[in-house]
Amino acid sequence: MGTQLNPLSACIGVLTQPKATFFVLKKQHNWSWLAFLLVMVAAILPMYYYFHVVDFQWYKESIIASQFSNVSPSEQQSARGLLEATQGIIGTVITPFIMMLTLVSIIAGYLNITTKIDPQNINSYGDWFGFSWWVLMPSCVGALLSLGILFFATDGQISFDAISPSALSFIFAIPPTSSWFGLASSIKLETFWTMYLIFIGLSQWVELSRQRAIIIAFTPCLVIWLSWALLLLF
Repeated sequence: MGTQLNPLSACIGVLTQPKATFFVLKKQHNWSWLAFLLVMVAAILPMYYYFHVVDFQWYKESIIASQFSNVSPSEQQSARGLLEATQGIIGTVITPFIMMLTLVSIIAGYLNITTKIDPQNINSYGDWFGFSWWVLMPSCVGALLSLGILFFATDGQISFDAISPSALSFIFAIPPTSSWFGLASSIKLETFWTMYLIFIGLSQWVELSRQRAIIIAFTPCLVIWLSWALLLLF
């Protein structure tokens, strides 16, 4: 497989044959530029498209009704003004770009630190930064689903959750007024896929036991989700 792999086929291989692909990627760190581009497009395009097909007046009023119903009319008007910015370039392009860069920076730092337990590990922060774009490739699948839902929508009154159709909030139709909406919208099916890819990638890039690799890959998200759920319960 290694002789046939290239940056484009690696983007497919990381989803279909992750073990063999990460084995090759260990020596091809300069290929992550394509994964970076695809993941960035997956983060930006659904949001950009959403704000071009949604009935924006309906969108604003639904947000005001669900999140600002208990504030004064003047504060509601200020909120409407702020929501106007979400329809522009800053809200649809720059914000998701910065958020994705921040997320990858955090993932890379976390992996750079936790993999130090392998004395043979020579991967740098930059190597893990590139690695992080590969493990986020499942977001491209989620983006395709989102674009399909938005394209076939029959009217402009489309829930913002359509941007993340694999989120539990979308799957179970949890309304924004629910206290569980935030947590449910953060739990996406492709996140579990990403955690699995981190585990597989670690098994190919560093010498760690299977148990340690699983702990490194799955612990952060599970701890955050569990803590969030406990806060909601108590």
